[in-house]
Amino acid sequence: MSKKLTLIMVVSFLLLVNVHHIRGQGTPDLAKVLGDWELEVDAGGGEYYYLSLLLEETDSLLTGVISESQGFFQDVPLSNIQYDGQVLSFEFTAPTPPDGQERLIAAEFTVGEDKMEGYLTLPELGVSAPTTAKRDTD
Repeated sequence: MSKKLTLIMVVSFLLLVNVHHIRGQGTPDLAKVLGDWELEVDAGGGEYYYLSLLLEETDSLLTGVISESQGFFQDVPLSNIQYDGQVLSFEFTAPTPPDGQERLIAAEFTVGEDKMEGYLTLPELGVSAPTTAKRDTD
């Protein structure tokens, strides 16, 4: 009986160590994306839109809001936030050109040191706009 108990304890311990090791490897450094970001959206034809993004950590999860610089929309909550240590993606619903209708906007960025590059996409309209983001250090 004691050999069985010892074997069960060893196997249980190894499983716990393995699960902890796997979880540790999959946890990205959230500090690379936390904070205030200024986004420049290139809508083409010399037209640009400017957004402010705030990313925070709440209960080990990324949360955030986004605002348009002219007040067209303010503190819109982000949804479906994903960050794997290299790519940040999220969605939000806000009024969009050309008609001010509320639409789903999807974002995907490659994260660098204090900058991000990627696209904002309006799936309903089938358009994407190149977007750059710089950490707001003010």
